[in-house]
Amino acid sequence: MTEEVLPTLIQMLSTQATPAGREWFDRTLRSLEDSVTETKLLAAYTASARHLGQDLVDTGRVALLLHAGKRVPDAFYALALACYESGDSSEQQSWLRGLSLLPGCERFLATAIDSCRTNILPQFEAIACENPYPSRYFPESNFNQMALKCLFNGIALNRISGIESRLNPDLSRMANDYVSEREAAGREVPVDIWFVVAPHVEATGLARVRQYLKHENPQHRRWAEIGLSHRKD
Repeated sequence: MTEEVLPTLIQMLSTQATPAGREWFDRTLRSLEDSVTETKLLAAYTASARHLGQDLVDTGRVALLLHAGKRVPDAFYALALACYESGDSSEQQSWLRGLSLLPGCERFLATAIDSCRTNILPQFEAIACENPYPSRYFPESNFNQMALKCLFNGIALNRISGIESRLNPDLSRMANDYVSEREAAGREVPVDIWFVVAPHVEATGLARVRQYLKHENPQHRRWAEIGLSHRKD
């Protein structure tokens, strides 16, 4: 994966960065060719935002990590983890968004799961949204908790990459319980919750989903239909 992705990222930076940004990045890579130390890597990882700008900072940071993994594979796990643990919120978000590209990325599973506990919404979105890592590596219970947290925070479930492959009975049950709580309190139900309720919900919950097929809100009807389309029966 590193051998395939790293040249592509470097090419992107060479064509899209400013002349000053390209010069800084090239100089930084040459420095890391000579030796990769935690101090040098952390400094470059942090400085990426200043030299590459917000549009390219994620690309630059992933490229730096992949370059380090290529140069010092035996030390890579500790170096990459240091970039996350020593980083500010923005740096941690970059790290999480690029996690699935890192060599041996499954080794960082505990860190990825722990990142879902954050109360900083953009940081939670960095791992939960448009990121293939959770659907590939999260155990079922952790994936389910992440999906529910998306519902609690008003994050659209279709932003979870690969969620279709991770639909399961426990997720349907937990989401259906959440619907019960919302309805009992007279509060609105997320329109897309049927996407995860319908596929495996039992008889009582299934009757509820069918009621929402007639809801006045067309989005409720749409998501109830989508959820039911994933039922095996």
